[in-house]
Amino acid sequence: MKNSVNLPVFNISNFQDYNNCMEFDSNFYIRPFNDHINVNQFIEKPHGHDFYLLLIITKGSGIHSIDYEEYKVEPGAMFIVSPGQVHHWCLDKDTDGYILFFKKEYFLIDFKLDKLIKFPFFKSSSSVPYLKLNEVEETILIDLYEKINEEYQNHLLNYHEMIRLYLNVLFIELSRIYKKKHKYTISYSYELMQLNRFEALVNNHFKDHKTLIFYAERMNISLKQLSYICKKTINKTPSVILLERIILEAKRLIIHSEMSISSIAAELNYSDNSYFIRFFKKVCNKTPEQFRYSFKDRN
Repeated sequence: MKNSVNLPVFNISNFQDYNNCMEFDSNFYIRPFNDHINVNQFIEKPHGHDFYLLLIITKGSGIHSIDYEEYKVEPGAMFIVSPGQVHHWCLDKDTDGYILFFKKEYFLIDFKLDKLIKFPFFKSSSSVPYLKLNEVEETILIDLYEKINEEYQNHLLNYHEMIRLYLNVLFIELSRIYKKKHKYTISYSYELMQLNRFEALVNNHFKDHKTLIFYAERMNISLKQLSYICKKTINKTPSVILLERIILEAKRLIIHSEMSISSIAAELNYSDNSYFIRFFKKVCNKTPEQFRYSFKDRN
């Protein structure tokens, strides 16, 4: 799908690697967070990426914005950012922790193709990208981060295989924590696969197709089945998932492009500009222009 927003999309090779690891340098990355932000200062502005990002904060404070939702940066904050999401942060200089990136292809070398989406934080665009860890949870995850970092620096025999094993353990521990903190049911079966299929279709067609019957027909299921799948897996209706994707794209265009509001409405295939403005205000409690100016005021 054509990206209408003029935002940088980074890959792992854009970042400076302190380990000079050449074999998988475009597929995996880990380092202390303070080092990372000091040598990669180009990441302060809003951007996307084509890899998964996990960040745990051990020190400092600030704000981390992920798809225009702001989360508090503090010790024990854990962030999981997936490919396609837009994020940036505003941090105190002493903020520290651990950050790691990995490409899907890197992890799946040793695991089945559906392995990643079985974890609740990777399973859909509706997954919450933030967790506040208690001291025990923080200790468990930091210990795994440090084991991964040690493997990455030491280059011992089969160290990439060991990193993937530790990543799997990290994701299992994180799943247990995630399940305790979020109420909706975690499903690993047919419904989850269908949810991901629906969301992929929405991501590709939301501009041109705003009725649910299109998606149900493409999936060869009924509207009732589609509704059941979405409610069971993430407790949302299909219409809400579609609406959220439209609004997310509208926000990206409003904030990160110079397009007029009428041009944005047209880009999203709303022929009636006034209807689009009312629709946006109803969802966001601000008109598109008010949203644009409020975001500029914060930055």
